[in-house]
Amino acid sequence: MPANEQPVLPTALIVDDDYVMRMLERETLVQFGFAVIEAEDGEQALAMLDGPPPDLVLLDVEMPGIDGFEVCHRLRKRWDMTRVSIIMVTGMDDLTSINRAYDSGANDFVAKPINWPIFGHRARYVWRSALAARQLSELKERQAAIMRAIPDMIFVMDWQGTYLEGKEGYGTAAFAPVNELLGKTMSSVLPSDVANAIQQVIDLTLLRGTLQSVVYKLPMPDGIHHYEARVAPNGVDKVVLVVRDITLQKLNEDKIRRLAYFDTLTGMPNRQNFLERLDRELLRARQSNSLVALLFLDLDGFKRINDTLGHSAGDYLLQMLADRMKEKLRAGDFIARPALDESGLHFARLGGDEFTVVLPDVVDKQTTCLVATRLQALLQAPVVIGAQEVSVTSSIGIAIFPTDGEDAATLLKHADTAMYHAKDVGRNNWQLYDPSLTAQTTARLSLESDLRRGLERGEFRLMYQPQVNAADGAIVGIEALIRWQHPEHGMVSPAQFIPVAEESGLIVPIGAWVLATACRQVGDWLRRGVVTPRMAINVSARQLRAPDFLATVAATIADTGISTEQLELELTESILMEPESRQVQGLYRLRALGVHFSIDDFGTGYSSLSYIKRFPIGMLKIDQSFVRGLPDSVNDAGIATAIIAMARSLDLDVIAEGVESCAQLEFLQQAGCPKLQGYLFSRPLPADAMEALLRQGSIVLPSKHDTKYATVPVHGRDTTNIAREQ
Repeated sequence: MPANEQPVLPTALIVDDDYVMRMLERETLVQFGFAVIEAEDGEQALAMLDGPPPDLVLLDVEMPGIDGFEVCHRLRKRWDMTRVSIIMVTGMDDLTSINRAYDSGANDFVAKPINWPIFGHRARYVWRSALAARQLSELKERQAAIMRAIPDMIFVMDWQGTYLEGKEGYGTAAFAPVNELLGKTMSSVLPSDVANAIQQVIDLTLLRGTLQSVVYKLPMPDGIHHYEARVAPNGVDKVVLVVRDITLQKLNEDKIRRLAYFDTLTGMPNRQNFLERLDRELLRARQSNSLVALLFLDLDGFKRINDTLGHSAGDYLLQMLADRMKEKLRAGDFIARPALDESGLHFARLGGDEFTVVLPDVVDKQTTCLVATRLQALLQAPVVIGAQEVSVTSSIGIAIFPTDGEDAATLLKHADTAMYHAKDVGRNNWQLYDPSLTAQTTARLSLESDLRRGLERGEFRLMYQPQVNAADGAIVGIEALIRWQHPEHGMVSPAQFIPVAEESGLIVPIGAWVLATACRQVGDWLRRGVVTPRMAINVSARQLRAPDFLATVAATIADTGISTEQLELELTESILMEPESRQVQGLYRLRALGVHFSIDDFGTGYSSLSYIKRFPIGMLKIDQSFVRGLPDSVNDAGIATAIIAMARSLDLDVIAEGVESCAQLEFLQQAGCPKLQGYLFSRPLPADAMEALLRQGSIVLPSKHDTKYATVPVHGRDTTNIAREQ
């Protein structure tokens, strides 16, 4: 209570028709800390009690009108003895009067003459006793309400597990009705394993005298329920069990554990689960001196499926492939582990389209390779998604404990490295880890880092190679080719850095730089009065898929001020296989503006008339791999001739690249190829040398009778453009 707040005094009502008695009683009660109000008779007293009742009533028995017994009787109809304390004051001291007073509901009885000091203490005691009784009653009511509301079941048991008392929990059903449990032992009611577990905890509780707990489960009409019993000692031979139904908690814990340890899409173990299981498997392998193989799997071309069919289709494909792995690739086909409960292969999805398989107790590498081959065959079988049949291949890297790593992290890293090597050598294959691969990976990462710095520091250069008319040598086009002048390693071949740029995504900013630089160079030549033909620039698949690609091309043309007719974008066949409709529409918009398109390296990929018809293609480029064998190779000659004839029938332009000898030139001229490109005419040149050649306007076509041009050395020949689908 705050220091400045006065305590509230208990209120006493004096009811007596004798003024002197009222005065004496008032003086006494005031001295003992009561606030006093008075009434002359019973009617007045009852009329005064419409509001809050007093704490104490001193009630004279003999009064005119309603006597004290009747007033007491009426008061008790409204308030019990703990709320309003009543002391009957009378000159009658016979037993009958005393009994009548108590029967009417009085708390106490005082006979006259009154000992006033004792009377004050007595009044104080009666009030305090009633107050304590009221507080105790309220406490019991609160406790009873709490007990009714809590979901816990409470039982009192003896040391032998006999139910002595019990209370059902709110909204919680007991294994049997509580009244049927009383007097029975647990062993006669509960399943034996549960009864034994609880009895052990009861024994431990009584032995130690401390709180103990036990978790168990029971079959209920709606399924298995989980319970937690907290057991507290209650004397030397009894205990109190507070039993809580924790089924929902268990379900939530299981759900949380599943979210933490399992992939929500496929139901497979996730990365965390995989690493923990792999650690356990490696520990067991150390103890048994056995081998463990780890297969790291990545789907080939999965992003293309996501981009073309949508992410829901990609998710469905992952689910189907995961089910195949779990259902059709069984450990019993390869290994035997009769001593283990968790037998078999351990599958996991690490994320995206990456999966792992742990193969324990392998005998040799041959078994692991068999699993990898079987796994690839399973995954390659077609999956029907909607109305479309989809088939994917996979690249798998294999690392074996302990040779390739003695801990989970190292083994996973080396399997990942082997998987990337499988990608590099053509995809759709498996590769065993070799220590040399780590050095290659390190070099690749270093090259990627150098690429980023090279782009920032302006280390890239463009070279330009002319394209000529096969009839008269007139320069009819130019192709922009990138070079990288590394500050430490000198000139780096595009064959080395283009695949890394593709994989890392750096091809997008590098491609944008090539586009801007080449267009700017065309603009510079035009401003200096140089007649400049069409500039051909390679476009990578990742560039084309970039959401801002079309805007970048349009902005570059506008910024450099060149005509759209002077720009040709070279696309590889693989780009055109499964394009998004957005990409196709975008290419047609660029073509409507005047930009030209050609197919680079035609014949090396998925040559199909359907995509030629579907895209705004204006020219085919015969790949140099077919030109190189001319004219001696019958196959190359047949392919080159067929491409030229097909282009003519489709009203497409055609150019042969990689022309290096007069014999090749003569064959292509006779086959009707209108345009040519290669070292026979010019190597890739820097901008100033290319400008001089443009001012010249044409290149003298060599003759096979001219010994100077009979052959052209091919060392240092450029075989990689800015973008080549790897």
